[in-house]
Amino acid sequence: MSNIPKRNSIAMIFCILAVMASVDSMVMQHHRQKLPQTTSDIDRRSLLKGVLSTSSMIIATTGAPFVASAKCTDIESCREIGDSRVAQDLKENPVTSLDSGVRFKTLNSGVRGPAVKEGSSVDIIYSISRAGGPYMYSQGFGFEKVDIGNGQIVKDLDVDFLRVDKVGSHQDVPVGIEQAMIGMQRGEKRRVELPPNVGLATSNWNPAPKSKAGKQSIVAYQRIVDGFGSQPAFPAPLVWEVEVLRVR
Repeated sequence: MSNIPKRNSIAMIFCILAVMASVDSMVMQHHRQKLPQTTSDIDRRSLLKGVLSTSSMIIATTGAPFVASAKCTDIESCREIGDSRVAQDLKENPVTSLDSGVRFKTLNSGVRGPAVKEGSSVDIIYSISRAGGPYMYSQGFGFEKVDIGNGQIVKDLDVDFLRVDKVGSHQDVPVGIEQAMIGMQRGEKRRVELPPNVGLATSNWNPAPKSKAGKQSIVAYQRIVDGFGSQPAFPAPLVWEVEVLRVR
């Protein structure tokens, strides 16, 4: 059992090496095309960051032990092993793509019971991160603190949640999250890649963060997607993790 985390780490390294090789190819193609100044500032690091963040939902493990059956000695064999690992994960945990650009995969299955549909009232917990990895804010996962009265400040795990009064109303969560929640059951958890065209702006920037750090992260994200000063607007996606607590 003690070797399983190490093997999982090795598998993830294989995937990263494979992605790095792909990024090298992207960079070479980028320079050959001589793109305009707005995109020519993109360097190898930012491309790698973008590819890794976009691929993070695809190559994320679900907790099942992975046994590394081969070792790589060069970049090509590492790429092959990484591609094989990604293909295995996609087969076992496929990514669902919607017409709106939303992509999601199930991390934990739910239990039998009513499934989320248009018009459902749903209690959820959620966590939001930038696609590059930085955490923004959450509710109910234990990453934030809440006041439960009498001056008691505790972590919000098991004491806070968000109630989506009516799925489809576009008031409590973004349109893209409502779309990704359809079909979820109690206890089910999904990771969602949320493009800004169906993102927080569609729900008037709800759910809003409560912490100072969360509010600052929203301001920074708005500047990215809307543009700020000489910086042009950029359609940066967010990564949500959503778990359903109750469906009505």
